[in-house]
Amino acid sequence: MVSFFANDVPVTVGKVGQVVDTTQDVKTKGYLNGKSALLIEVYKRSGSNTVDVSDNILKKVSLINKSLEKHEGAPKIQIVRDNAKAIRMNLEDVKLTIFEGIFLAIIVVYLFLGNFKSTFITIMALPNSLIGAFILMGIAGFSVNMLTLMALSLAVGLLIDDAIVVRENIFRHIEEGEDPKSAAEKGTNEVMLAVVATTLAIIAVFLPVGFLQGMVGQFFKEFGLTIVFAMTISLFDALTVAPMLSAYLIGKIDKTKKPSWLEKVVYAPADKFNDFYNVVEKKYEQLIKFTLKHKLRIILISLAVLVLSLGSVVKIPKTFMPTNEWGEFFVNLEAKPGTSLNQMDKYAVQIDELLRKEKEIEMVSISVGNTNGESNVASLYVQMVPSNKRKRSTGDMKVYVRKLLDPYKEAMNPKVADVSMAGEDSPFFVILKGNDLETLSNEASILMEKFKTIPGLVDIDTNYKAGKPEYQVKMIPSKMVKLGVQSISAGMELRGMVEGLLPAKYRENGMEYDIRVMLNDNQKDISRQFDQLYVPNVNMQLVKLKNVAEPIVTTGPSKIFRRNRSRYVAIMGNLGKNGAIADITAQAKKILDKEKLPEGVEYEFSGSSEDFVDLFRNMIIAAGLSVVFIYFVLASLYESLIIPFTIMMALPLAIIGALLALLITGHSINMFTMIALIMLFGLATKNSILLVDYTQQLMRKGLPRDEALVRAGVVRLRPILMTTFALIAGMLPLALGLSEVGKFRSSMGVAIIGGLISSTFLTLVIIPAVFGYMDTFRLWTRKLLGRPLTREIDREEE
Repeated sequence: MVSFFANDVPVTVGKVGQVVDTTQDVKTKGYLNGKSALLIEVYKRSGSNTVDVSDNILKKVSLINKSLEKHEGAPKIQIVRDNAKAIRMNLEDVKLTIFEGIFLAIIVVYLFLGNFKSTFITIMALPNSLIGAFILMGIAGFSVNMLTLMALSLAVGLLIDDAIVVRENIFRHIEEGEDPKSAAEKGTNEVMLAVVATTLAIIAVFLPVGFLQGMVGQFFKEFGLTIVFAMTISLFDALTVAPMLSAYLIGKIDKTKKPSWLEKVVYAPADKFNDFYNVVEKKYEQLIKFTLKHKLRIILISLAVLVLSLGSVVKIPKTFMPTNEWGEFFVNLEAKPGTSLNQMDKYAVQIDELLRKEKEIEMVSISVGNTNGESNVASLYVQMVPSNKRKRSTGDMKVYVRKLLDPYKEAMNPKVADVSMAGEDSPFFVILKGNDLETLSNEASILMEKFKTIPGLVDIDTNYKAGKPEYQVKMIPSKMVKLGVQSISAGMELRGMVEGLLPAKYRENGMEYDIRVMLNDNQKDISRQFDQLYVPNVNMQLVKLKNVAEPIVTTGPSKIFRRNRSRYVAIMGNLGKNGAIADITAQAKKILDKEKLPEGVEYEFSGSSEDFVDLFRNMIIAAGLSVVFIYFVLASLYESLIIPFTIMMALPLAIIGALLALLITGHSINMFTMIALIMLFGLATKNSILLVDYTQQLMRKGLPRDEALVRAGVVRLRPILMTTFALIAGMLPLALGLSEVGKFRSSMGVAIIGGLISSTFLTLVIIPAVFGYMDTFRLWTRKLLGRPLTREIDREEE
C-alpha cells in the first residue's frame, strides 16, 4: 500500500505500477580466453603477507573447485592474476643466486689458497654469518622476503671477506715456517685493525640506508639492516672461529714431502693458478715501483679518467625502477564518452580475438566497464607463455601489440601498460592545475603534441575527456521563487525519474533485496517528455518543469578532477622499450619551461617522475651520511684526521667502473644501481684499508716509506685480489640475470662488478701514489700544531 500527498485513501502498488523480481542493470562484463566469466578481485588486509594470503586462497580455490564438479555445467574457479607469483619467482631466483654465489666464491678461495682445509675454514664464515643474520632478523621482527634475501645474496661475497683476510695472513705465516698456533695469533693480530675497519666501513654505508625516509626508506629498511646484521656476525666469526680452526686444523707445511698422484690431480688447477699469480705479483711489484717514481703523473691520469667517466652519466638512461620481464601486461581501451556497454563489449572482444591469435600469448582476461559506472572503458590483462617457450621478450611483445592495435586508435584509444611493483598507474604523469577547465584542456592538448617528440614516451593521453553528451536542465531562479520550487527537490525528483529511488529493503530467508521505485524504460528519457514533467514545490504541490526551467543539449567532460581544491587536467604516458622516466621527465620539463603557460596555470610531476626525485634525494643523503660515517670510523681507529682521506681516495675510483659498466651493458641508473653505488663506497675503502694499514705497520718497524709501500702492496695483493674476486663471484649470478625475474635487478650486479674492477685496479696504483703526499702533509700538520710526530697508536705498536 502507498499513500500520495493530498490523498487520504491508500492505493495498492498494483494500481500505479507493476512489481518485477529481477536483477540490477548490467554495469560490467567479464571474459576469460573468449568465454564469459565472473571476475572476482581479492585484496589482502594492510600489513598481511602477500604470499601467505595467496597460498591460502589457492588452497581454498582447490577445495571449492572439487565441490563444484557435481554442479550443472561443471563451473570452475581459475586464478587469472596472482601478485604473489612475481614475489615467488623473485624469492626462488634470489635463493638460487645465493647458492650460485657461494659455489663460485668457494672456487675463488680454493684457487688462491690451494688448500682444502684453508678453503673449508674460510667458507665456514658463510653458514655462521647467515645463521647469525637470520637470528638477528628474527629478533628485529623481519620476515624472509625478497628484499632480505636480496641483501643476503649481495652479502655472500662480503661475508667471507673478513675470513679471507684473516685466513690468508695466517696462511702466509704458516708458509714462512711458523707453527699453526703462533701463526694464528700473530696473523690475526696483524690484520685485526684492518678487518674491524673494513667491516665498520661497510656497516657505516648500509646503516643510513636502513633509515631512509619516504617510500624508498620503507622499501630498503630491511635490506640495509639485514646486511648490517650479517656483517656484524661475519666480523665476530673472522676474529674468533677462523683463528681457532686455523690453529687446530692446519698443520705445518712440509715442503719436502712429495705429493701423491691423486694430490697432483686435485691440486693441479690451484697450482696452475698459483704460477699465474706469481707472474702477476712480480708485474705488480714493477708497476708499484713505477708509480712511486711518477706519482703526480699517475694521479693526474686518474683524475682525467674520473672526469671522463662522470661525463658518461649523460648517456646512461635514468629511471625509477627497471621494467619487468615477467611476461604480463595490460591493454587498456577507452572509447568516446557516451559509448554504450554493449558497444564497448564488442570492441573489447574484437581486440581479445586479435591478441589470442598470437601463439606466444597464453591467456587474456577482459573487464568491460568499471565500478564507477563508466561504460566506455575496458581492460585486458595479457599473460604470455613461459619465457623458455617463446622468442620475444615482454618488452618486444608490448612494442608489437602497440603496432598491432594502431589501426584502432581512433575508436578505442588502446594503451599498453606495464604490470610493475610500483603499481599499474602510468609512470609519466604531469598535472596542470588551475580554475578554468577549458584553459587547462587547451593547454594539455598543445603539450601532448610536443610531448610526442620525446623518445621513449608512448601512449600519451589526458584524463580530460570532453564530448560526453549531456542533457542539462537549467533552472530559472526568478520563476522558481514565484512558484516556490527549490533546486534540490527538483533535482532529486529528476534523478528519481532517471535512476529510480531506494525507499526500502525486502527481507526473505535472511537475505536483503533492494526495492527500487523507477519509471518504465520508455519513460526515462526526460528530453522527450520535458513539457509533461512535474516537480514538487515547498508545499508539495506539483509544478510543471517547463514553467521553472529550460532544457539545454550540450556536451561536457566525462569527469572533473580536483587536487588540493583546484581543478586539474593530467597528461599521462607509458614507457616504451628502453624508456627511462628520469630522462623523459627532464625533456618534458624543458618543454614546460619553454611553454608560456596561461596565467593561473601551474604544473607538477607525479607518479614515477616524483618517485625518482624522492629516490635521488634520499640516496644523496644516504651517500653523504655514509661518507661521513666512514670518515669517523677510520679517524677513530687510526687516530688521525689525514689517513682517512688517504683511504677514502678510493671512493671515486669505484664510480668510474660502475658507470662504464652500465654504459657498456646498456643498463639504466635506477633504484638498484643507486644502492649498488652506495655499497661500492664501503667496498672501495676495503682494499685501501688493507694496503694503508700494513704500510703503516711496516713504517713503524723502521722501513722507509716507499719500501714499505712496495712491500705492503706485494704482501696484501693476494688478500685484496681474493676478496675482490670472491665478491665478483658472488655478484656474477646477479649480474648475468639468466632468469626472467633476474634481469629485473641485474643492473645492481653489473654496477657492483664494474666498480669492484676499477676500484681494485686503481686502488693498487693510486693509493701508493697518494699516500706519500698525504703522509707528508700529516707530518707537516702535526709539526705545525706542535704535536709529536709519533702518535699513541705508533707507540703501542712499538
